[in-house]
Amino acid sequence: MLKKIYYPFSAVVGQNDIREALILNLINPKIGGVLINGEKGTAKSTLVRALIPIIDCPFTEVPVSVSEDCLCGSIDLEKTMTEGSIHVDEGLLSKADGGILYIDEINLLPDSITDLLIQALSSGTNRIEREGISLERESSFVIIGTMNSAGGDMRSQLTDYFGLYAQAQASENIDERIEIVKRIEAFEADPYGFLEKYQSEENALKQSIEAARRLMDQIEVSEENLSYIVNACIEAAVEGHRADIVMVQTAKAVAAFHGKTFIDRADIDEAAYFVFPHRRRSHDSQSRKEEQENEEEAQNNEQQDAGDNEKSSSENEEKNREPAETPSDGSGNGEKQKSRYQSKSQTSGVGESFKVVPFSHIKDRKSRIGTGKRTLTKTAGKSGRYVYATMDRRNNDLALDATIRAAAPYQRFREKEGVAIAIKAEDIREKVRQKRVANLLVFVVDASGSMGAQKRMAETKGAILSLLKDAYVKRDKISLVTFSGNEARVILPPTGSVERGVELLREIETGGKTPLNAGIGKGLQVIQSEMRKRPDVMPMLIVITDGRGNVSLDGEKKPVDEMLEMSEKIQGIKQIDSMVIDIEKSGIMSFGIAKRLADALGGKYFKLDELRSDDIINIVRASGKSEAS
Repeated sequence: MLKKIYYPFSAVVGQNDIREALILNLINPKIGGVLINGEKGTAKSTLVRALIPIIDCPFTEVPVSVSEDCLCGSIDLEKTMTEGSIHVDEGLLSKADGGILYIDEINLLPDSITDLLIQALSSGTNRIEREGISLERESSFVIIGTMNSAGGDMRSQLTDYFGLYAQAQASENIDERIEIVKRIEAFEADPYGFLEKYQSEENALKQSIEAARRLMDQIEVSEENLSYIVNACIEAAVEGHRADIVMVQTAKAVAAFHGKTFIDRADIDEAAYFVFPHRRRSHDSQSRKEEQENEEEAQNNEQQDAGDNEKSSSENEEKNREPAETPSDGSGNGEKQKSRYQSKSQTSGVGESFKVVPFSHIKDRKSRIGTGKRTLTKTAGKSGRYVYATMDRRNNDLALDATIRAAAPYQRFREKEGVAIAIKAEDIREKVRQKRVANLLVFVVDASGSMGAQKRMAETKGAILSLLKDAYVKRDKISLVTFSGNEARVILPPTGSVERGVELLREIETGGKTPLNAGIGKGLQVIQSEMRKRPDVMPMLIVITDGRGNVSLDGEKKPVDEMLEMSEKIQGIKQIDSMVIDIEKSGIMSFGIAKRLADALGGKYFKLDELRSDDIINIVRASGKSEAS
């Protein structure tokens, strides 16, 4: 087998932060690893894998599709039962003991795998539990993770176990970018010649790391150092005390890296650069501050407008009776309608977020292999709660209890050959498991001029923000589609990133016509695209509208007729659950079109006039329960 050739660590152009963070961990493994975040194509994984020729310890790479048995190891139950002694297949965690564990795209790991990693990092051991048999192996390692936050955030519980954080950035320097291209071409053309060219630099780097390691035992941390470190952690508003501990270890590595046997403030400041970024609590506090400011601003605007509203109430009533409020025939030629929807667009604030009431998708009998914490479903994998046994052999997930029960009646007739119980192939039973999986929530939201006038958008944004935060915990994906003017747009693609969601929600503007049909069509496109990528997804289409669409996709059809036709087609897709939230005010001018939309979709219908923004969550929950029953 040909030996794999890795791009030399010393040949990478730029990315000095990543290089230093990795070297510090090699000098002092007690730092606890490094999390590297950045856009694709910035040499993140290249730098990590370039450590392999430099280090003298195990380097274990975990694929993002790793199974629980592959990560932790498994007990070969059939061999254990037949031979009478425990046979263990070692997992990647045990193989990484005393070395480096590397995970690319670590933010995409399933929750079950993340839980096992956290357990190993917190205890320094790898526990294997199968059918009442429990084994424990040493598993102490330096964890290195690379990720691109555009694909979603990582759970904060795991993030905190990374000692350091480094950001990867693409170079904007023309000369550097040219040099990167030249070196890559040279490496691909003659890998061995390229390695030889940088061998002296690689050797020098290895020697400097070994020299720094020897200095580590000589470095003492003074009381002044500790005081400065603790004060720095307090000022940075970091979570917990792990930052203080990691700061000490990192400052020692920095001092050793610079050839010193003492720590000064410059070393501590350099350590803080890597230790603090992923531990600060500023994001949540800033979000709360902005929410309070938005609420105060809204209250001030309401008080300021109160006097004007009293004086002009009769004028507003006349405006509400304008023909432009009624559904259009699709011609779009009415002068009153035209003037109505030429109003300037406006951006509303994000309403106050809140704790989300638990809810789930309609249950079905399909077996899924997805992950998450939302809807309970059968799983084809080996993770999840054991509910019953089956004779079907699918995934080698042995049901020991059921297997023994099946074999018990025949023991008096079988040769046991030194074992307690004789098992044959026809006795084997496998487990049927149940677990929770993530959902896809697609909000199709009216962002037309009437939405802004009724001040519903702030409430809707608050509800979606709350769902987004809850989805982060449940590992759901949430998408936001808005429709206004003559088109619908995907404002928030399917994501679980809270920061990205907040950013995009604040940019939504209201104004213009109401192309409801385009919104429904766009929402369906998002769902179908996600279903192609993840066949096990459980999507919910949530339409927030008054139903008064006045723009058709097909100019020859009336908007309402076209809407009903589209909705009936969506109803035929059984995997999609749907719901309509009617924002139309009750009264003599109400048309009830949103109710007809809900009926055509085969989904639930609720009035928003009787609800606060947090009740949007309650009706999703009610929808899931009523359908399940």
